[in-house]
Order: sequence, then structure tokens, then C-alpha cells
Amino acid sequence: MYICDKTHTKPAYKPGLERWSLYKGLWIKYWKEFQNIYDETFKEKYGELTQRHKLEVRKLISCGRFQNGFNRYYCPDCGTMLVVPFTCKSRLCLSCARKRLFGWSLNLSHIMNTELEHTHVTFTIPGTIAKLLFERKYEPLQMMSLTTSLYKSLLCSSAKVKGKEYQPGILATLHKSGNSLNYNPHVHMIATKEFVNTLTGEILGAPFLPYRKIRFLWKKAFLVHLRKQNMINDEEFIRFTEIYKNGFHVYFQSVTGNNNDKLFRTAEYIATGYFHNSQIQEIDNEKRTITFKYKKMVDRGSRQKHFSYKTISIFEFMAKMLYYLPEKHRKMLRYYGIYAHNVQKKLDQIEKNSWAKAIEHSFNKQPEKCPECNQQILHDTVFSSLADKEIRRIMKTHDLVNGYFIPKKKKIRAP
Repeated sequence: MYICDKTHTKPAYKPGLERWSLYKGLWIKYWKEFQNIYDETFKEKYGELTQRHKLEVRKLISCGRFQNGFNRYYCPDCGTMLVVPFTCKSRLCLSCARKRLFGWSLNLSHIMNTELEHTHVTFTIPGTIAKLLFERKYEPLQMMSLTTSLYKSLLCSSAKVKGKEYQPGILATLHKSGNSLNYNPHVHMIATKEFVNTLTGEILGAPFLPYRKIRFLWKKAFLVHLRKQNMINDEEFIRFTEIYKNGFHVYFQSVTGNNNDKLFRTAEYIATGYFHNSQIQEIDNEKRTITFKYKKMVDRGSRQKHFSYKTISIFEFMAKMLYYLPEKHRKMLRYYGIYAHNVQKKLDQIEKNSWAKAIEHSFNKQPEKCPECNQQILHDTVFSSLADKEIRRIMKTHDLVNGYFIPKKKKIRAP
């Protein structure tokens, strides 16, 4: 499933059943060898290969296998079945991570108020400083609270308001890498240009933001932060202050259009993850290399995307993916101001609605309706202890047609 624009032609829906991809095949084929060489080749650069890393890889390798259990949807009238294997939900699994973000994006209207004006803000740091922070094992998660506080402060100053009751709405995410998997920590933020008075509900009009000024404020705030964290010393603080006289780049892009356009653009900006399956162009098993496509730049005027290709060692790629793997309990997206109100309750509701709604959006198909007789299908769960036996039984009594299990001697129209 992909976050596609509104002109995209939706393909026919065919359930994926057991999940395979070039990416997953790479881990299956090279995981054992990778473990053997990791300490000598990558430990100094990327840190220890932990038990958490190993668990995430095992989850990825076993993702979507019937033997691990599955949800079964069956039609009480004609006996047609849809079998959906349990997924691993590992953040290393690009399919599961993508699906989770996709489901979130489809339900974004539960969180985001599209009647307000929004802007997409990207806070970046220079490559020289990024390289230094990589060597010194800096934890970039701290950039989230720093950038959101800075944006709110700038908004308050521009609007000349004080008081905790005046709140913007902010959705923010941290990316540790650039598009080519280089170390490049930066924060993406979708933020309202307006304030909401949380006591009265009054909306305070969007002030003019001093876009040039924020570059200098961001530079100063981040360098002060690094000095407090002992990431840089006083001499380096002075040197970086003098070198980057124009501040650190902060990019602004208005989120425009109708309500659906705003939701789509928000999802496109911050719910894409740092890598996905479709980027992989080739895996050369003889040379042990992987070639992937990445977005090199976006023209600021036309918004046209320009792409490039990169080829690296398969083992280097695996090491990078584990290095950028988010911590176990870290929330990928964070909510501030008015968007933080009752957010957990909203997210729980989103989780329940994701699968069927995502299929309907991507393929214009309701997966919970029987493709033969259009009846509402029923649901049960088969856990791992019985899964292998049950799937063998289904294979004997049903034929697999276009991703559905159909009772033998019965045909089905293409979904």
C-alpha cells in the first residue's frame, strides 16, 4: 500500500498472503553471515549489535507466515475465505512500518483541524556538524522538543500573545537519516500558523513569521543545546557560530488546498518513513551490493522531485538499517499543543480502523465483503499452536484463486 495522489489509478485488490520482498529476502539470505562479520567490520562505527536488534531481525524474517497464526475471514453463505497472516509489527520490517503509517495517514482527520492554516517546517543542521555528532554518539531525539519550543516561541513573539492558553497545533517527527541513508538528523513539523485559545475556543489569526530570523534562532538554540550536552566545547561553539553566519537552514512550505489536499500533503511530508521497499532497484548477490533510488532534491519553485541512485555493500546497508532503527518504545510521531489533547484515545480508534480502510482507499475494495456473494464476512483468529494444521486443512478443501480460498469445484469472479 502506498500514499498515492488523488489522480492515481487504483489497481485490483489481491490479498498478499505470505509476505515476500527483495528487502526481506536480503535479511534471510545474509543475516547469519552479517552477524559473523559485524563486530570486526561495523561495531566501532555503528555500535553494538544488541539483543534488541537480533529480535527485530527474527521478527522480520518470520513476518506473515501462516504458521505463526492468522486472522480468518469467511463467508457463511458460500464458504469463501480470506486468510490474513499475523504481521511482525517490527519497525525494521518496511511492510509493517509502512502499513502502520499509511493507516495513520488515512485517519489523520481525527487529529488534524484542516480549517486552520498549516505550514510544513523542516529544521536541519549542517553536514559538518552532523558528521561530528555521529562520531560523538549524539542522541538526536532531543531535537524534537527543542524545535517545537522554538516554533511556538517564534509564533507567540510574532502574534504578541502570552499565556499557556494560547496553543498552536503541531505534528512532528524526527528523521535520523537523509534520503540516501546518510546520517542527517532533522525534524519535520506540520504546524498551525494560528493560535487557538484553549479556554474560549477563539482562533487568533496567523501572524507574519520572520522566516530569515528563525535560521539564526535555530542556530543559536541548537549550539547552546550541544554545549550544555557536552557535545561541543566552548572553542567549537565559537567556531561554528562564526562559520555559519547565515544560520542553519529552516525550510517552510505552506500546506494548501482543500481539506483532503491538506491531509494528503501532511501524510506525504511526515508519514513516509526513512526507507521503503520500492526504493530497491537491484540486489547483486555476486558483488554483494544493493542499488536503491532516493529523492535527491525538490525544486522549490515547481516542487518537481529529482532522483538519484546509490550502490553500497549489502552488509553496510544492513548495518545502517539497524543503526537507524527507532528505539523500542519511541513514538515515531509526536503531538503538541491542541493536537496533544486526547490524542491517545484518537490513536486507539485509528488502530482499530486501519486495515479495512487502507485496503478500501488503495484498491477501492471492501475486504470485509465476500467477493463472490457480497455478504459481510465473519471473523475468527487461529493462533500459532493450531495454525499449521488449520492451513493444511484449508488447502485440502479450498483452491487459492486471486488471493482468496474458494471451496473446491467453485469458481469466483476476479475481485
